[in-house]
Amino acid sequence: MNYNIKNFIIFSSLFIFIIILVIFLRKTTNDSLLDYEISAKVTSIYRDRKEHNFLFVKYSNGSVELLDYPYKIGDSISKKKGDSIEYIFREDSVIQNNLFETARKEKTLK
Repeated sequence: MNYNIKNFIIFSSLFIFIIILVIFLRKTTNDSLLDYEISAKVTSIYRDRKEHNFLFVKYSNGSVELLDYPYKIGDSISKKKGDSIEYIFREDSVIQNNLFETARKEKTLK
């Protein structure tokens, strides 16, 4: 096979693979934002030395995750599966965190 034709086939295959990968990752990001449900209270926020000093949040239901929104201790978090809005109950106010808008600002979703 000619060298130019071989390179064309390789680059075309790579280009198609990248397009499929981008579509798959976008769908995965959308699904991950919609697929979980939480109803818990923030019990602590701490830095984990084992995880490069990233901030983590611990909920009253025992789950721990990377802090991706500026929660405060005592916040109650509520999100239903399939909904893109997370409700944060802080003192006498309700804060609506639209997960799609937050992901777009962080450039993890277009």
